[in-house]
Amino acid sequence: MKVASAHTYSAPSDAVFEVMTSPDVMVAKYQALGHHDVKVVEHRVESGIISIRTRRGVPMDVPGFAKRFFSSVNVVEQHDEWDPVLPDGSRCGIWQVTARGVPVTVGGQLRLSPTPEGQTIVEVTGDVMCPMPLVGSKIAAFVGDDVERTMHAEEAFIDGYLCERAQGDSAPRSHHRKAS
Repeated sequence: MKVASAHTYSAPSDAVFEVMTSPDVMVAKYQALGHHDVKVVEHRVESGIISIRTRRGVPMDVPGFAKRFFSSVNVVEQHDEWDPVLPDGSRCGIWQVTARGVPVTVGGQLRLSPTPEGQTIVEVTGDVMCPMPLVGSKIAAFVGDDVERTMHAEEAFIDGYLCERAQGDSAPRSHHRKAS
């Protein structure tokens, strides 16, 4: 299953990128989404490449057909890696998500681009694949829907964070809605 999102932030690309790759903001974001035991296990900057690995418990409302593959809370590891900034202010990267004991692979491409108006467009594309016979496509669709819900919830959190930061308060909002 293909997943995709394109979102425009009302902030310059350097500010959006800083927020998207800040370990403190990542922890706050995932906690606001209802994730448990959120940890940034790696945040490395080397030759302009930024690599971030997180681990968290993600609650899921698991349908009957998938209960033998998923728990109500699944340990998810995510790796985002961003290339150095290009002369036009854009960046490209990759993302990959794995869940312990779950027969699904998820990952794809990241792109952050400034607009002439001083805004930033972040595009996330990817694939959700499950090689299981018979139920693989249903599991991929279930996970893909959850991935897209999470992407949109993350965008809403970052919008709120950037808005508060622009108003001089860099503390994350405590009233963001939770998503699984």
